[in-house]
Amino acid sequence: MDGKRPFIDHFHTCFVLKGLAKVHSVMPSPDCWHAIERGVSYYVSQLFDERGLPRPFAKAPRLIVYRRELYDYAECINLATLLRGRFPQLDRRVATVIDDLLNRWVKKDGSFRSRHLHLGWDNVPMHRWAQAQTFRSLCARIADDVNREQAARSEQLTD
Repeated sequence: MDGKRPFIDHFHTCFVLKGLAKVHSVMPSPDCWHAIERGVSYYVSQLFDERGLPRPFAKAPRLIVYRRELYDYAECINLATLLRGRFPQLDRRVATVIDDLLNRWVKKDGSFRSRHLHLGWDNVPMHRWAQAQTFRSLCARIADDVNREQAARSEQLTD
């Protein structure tokens, strides 16, 4: 950042919140948890549009040619999976994000569109960036679903 155009973007906000959540999981701290709560509150109120879909920036630092970025979807899913069940508003947001991702972003060949532009789509699959991260985020979400289902079944068996 050059100091002249401060900005808060979607995926870096996710990075910070994921880092705080991981620190808190190994060294619980009321101050750290408070920072996570404040960060999630800002995140869900400022980095999603009126439809509940990821916005690239809280306030764009310049003119941008795209409406949405696949990487924002991936990191949203990663963050929401890490914090799942602790922030209902984040859980609601990720449900909307996953639905939109699976219904509008998946191409016939199984890859994802890269960006939703103001006019159309960027369909070039960038494997180094968003493609791999999106596949990883969906796999982590599915793994979390399976773990939760197994834990629920185990709990029912012991009751």
